Amino acid sequence: MHTSITFTNLDKQWSEIRDEVLPLIDKILSTGKYLDHDLVEELERELANYVGAEEVILVNSGTDALMLALMSLNIGKGDEVLTVPNSFIASVAAIAHVGATPVIVDVGLDHLIDPEKIEASITSRTKAIMPVHLEGKVCDMEKINQIAGKYNLDVIEDAAQAFGSKLNGRNVGSLSEITCFSLHPLKNLNACGDGGFIATNNSKIAKMIRRFRNHGQQERNVSNEFGVVSRFDSIQAAIISIRLKTIDSLIAIRRSNALIYDNLLKTSVTCPFFQSNVFHSYHLYSIEVNNRDKIAKDLLMYGIETKVHYPNLITDQRAYTNRFKEYPTPMATKQKNLILSLPIHSSMSVDDLNLVSSSILELNDKYN
Repeated sequence: MHTSITFTNLDKQWSEIRDEVLPLIDKILSTGKYLDHDLVEELERELANYVGAEEVILVNSGTDALMLALMSLNIGKGDEVLTVPNSFIASVAAIAHVGATPVIVDVGLDHLIDPEKIEASITSRTKAIMPVHLEGKVCDMEKINQIAGKYNLDVIEDAAQAFGSKLNGRNVGSLSEITCFSLHPLKNLNACGDGGFIATNNSKIAKMIRRFRNHGQQERNVSNEFGVVSRFDSIQAAIISIRLKTIDSLIAIRRSNALIYDNLLKTSVTCPFFQSNVFHSYHLYSIEVNNRDKIAKDLLMYGIETKVHYPNLITDQRAYTNRFKEYPTPMATKQKNLILSLPIHSSMSVDDLNLVSSSILELNDKYN
């Protein structure tokens, strides 16, 4: 192993904000307001302003964000929600948790839900479409919203991987009625633990989700409906508020790194494909390459860490197959054997990017 290029740089990220965060944590803990500090509401306003939504509700995780969004639309037993097979399992898990049935729609060349396949999957039981903005790309929300309007369906965007992404110059979070984000440590905007939020322009939905995240309480000790525990803690709010200040520069670096990869790799492997009206935030830089597993194994021997997002489709998982029906997904099935995510974080140097690229080109020639 002649070098070490990690897939993430969480230790470096912490070192950059440590001196600013530690005094703030001490101040928060000294107040005793671990869950209801003013910082939480302040952060909700800052996030709403960033994504272009009327309201943001901070919650415990991206998964909770999806589940609470579904609950706010009264989606449950007997209802169907259209989504994709190639996301993280949380996308379908949230649908299952509220008692609804996932209906799987195949993806296109961009790894995102294929709008041309949506209408054929709609039935009298369909209540919503859940497009997933995988990798930091953005689904064709114009077509999706048009279809949703035609059939009177709700749209819940799974934007766990797409904070800072845009479509036609508009931020994800302002493209439909409800958008769900994750603040997991591996996301571009990341907490030091789990977290998530919902963005919406519907004040009725926002009010309902605020109740649901706190046991359904209308006021202290008064619950007219059952909710969950999905509050966002004050320390994580402090960390996110600090990281939000530099998120645009971090995304700019990732986009610059992606351009270097594109220029070096595009003649030999399939680089990320997306429409020209998409501003890709590059949560992931995912290529497609034959003999992916062999190449990934050799890269690790070279000291280059890569990941596969995802080696198994949701529809391959026993949690899914034990409960729900099989759907044809030839494109997603093909892509899962080709996709390889490369390190693209902000601590990478040009030399690092060149080394990753040259190693991939060498191995691609070797195995193909």
